[in-house]
Amino acid sequence: MGTRRSPQYQHAKRVILVIANIVMALFLVLLFSWWFLNHHFNGQVEAQYTNVAQRALKTTVPPAARQDLQTSHDRWQWAFTDHSRQVWQHFTTDWAKRQERAKLVTELYADKDHYQDGVTSARLNTIDQTLLQEKNSTVYQDQKNRLDTVQVWFQQTTDANTFIQKIYSDYTATKVVPTLQQVAQTKAYYSLIRNRTIADRWRQPVQNLAAAFDKNTSATNAAQSAAEQKALDELKNAPLTQGYTPAQVTISQGGETLAGNSGTNYDSILSNADITATSVLLVDQSAKTAQFLHRSSGHYSTTGDAITLDNLSLSGGQYSVSAMISGGAQGAVVTAPSASDFGQYYAQASAAPSTSPVADSANSNDTSDFNDASTVFWLRNNTDLQNSILLKGQTTIGFIAAGASTLGNMISTSSGYTTIANQITDSTVVYVY
Repeated sequence: MGTRRSPQYQHAKRVILVIANIVMALFLVLLFSWWFLNHHFNGQVEAQYTNVAQRALKTTVPPAARQDLQTSHDRWQWAFTDHSRQVWQHFTTDWAKRQERAKLVTELYADKDHYQDGVTSARLNTIDQTLLQEKNSTVYQDQKNRLDTVQVWFQQTTDANTFIQKIYSDYTATKVVPTLQQVAQTKAYYSLIRNRTIADRWRQPVQNLAAAFDKNTSATNAAQSAAEQKALDELKNAPLTQGYTPAQVTISQGGETLAGNSGTNYDSILSNADITATSVLLVDQSAKTAQFLHRSSGHYSTTGDAITLDNLSLSGGQYSVSAMISGGAQGAVVTAPSASDFGQYYAQASAAPSTSPVADSANSNDTSDFNDASTVFWLRNNTDLQNSILLKGQTTIGFIAAGASTLGNMISTSSGYTTIANQITDSTVVYVY
């Protein structure tokens, strides 16, 4: 017969079992809480990624979400596993690097229309490579577009700086007055400068070139007028028995014929169209040619030779120059005549105001013919127009481009496009007749 345990022993045994169960329960609760804390924190961090494996952050990580994560980290980091610490480290590193890349691009801009001093080709190429570290395609494309804009500005400004430097150096060295075409090209290049320091450097020299040309033109016109008046006086004073010879009166400027006994009467053509602009690109539909004209003293003269066109499908009428497009792969043109910014070109969608059809993602399309793009034409859909001149009529847009395009509302010329692009300005009126 076994020994029977005392009541005290039985009671002590029950107490020990209860305590052991409580301790085990507390341990399990703490273990679960620890697991849940790490699991929940990791989930919150990974929710800020579109692809955790590729470490592609979401397009927008809200400040509130980042603050909440920082607060949780500061409070519970002592309880984090190595995995949780690594997840947090990846997130903070990825976010910081995105901010650094954005800063690199932002620092290129002096304002929305100019780039900062100190921008170089090497710096732009380095940033271009750095942006490839961004794993989110939307963020990368946005930063790339802003960088591409500066790259276009930089190239335009470099070309303008080189051209104006040559023209002005030749003028100061020889004192030979620049031609009308050289002055027009200089002004056109100056308008492309997108750096304030370089623009300030060439502002006065460009004005000096224009002033020298105007002074020379005035002197030439005065001499021509005196010669014509002398010829008329001699005719009036001639004896009645002298045979009559028609006066050969020719109005000219800088050696270019304006109007006379023969040739095209540009004054009449443009007067009938109510055009009095100083610079006109006259497009002859029947001859398929284009001719730059300059107005001085109330008359038009030709500047340079007529430009042969490969194709001309632009409707007759008057057009303004809406934009000189260079490297416009990300650009867009408003094609809806009812829009307040009809005919406006935006180098990138983000540059358009919220009221523009360009800002509405619903207007995205893949239409390659701008005539069929009912609201917005995206230049990414037609590489032939990514380097072109945009024209705007009353209810129609058109393009001047190189090559022989088969699209409607086009002026195409492979041999003459560079000449047109160098001489045309935003104040030039294009008249098709």
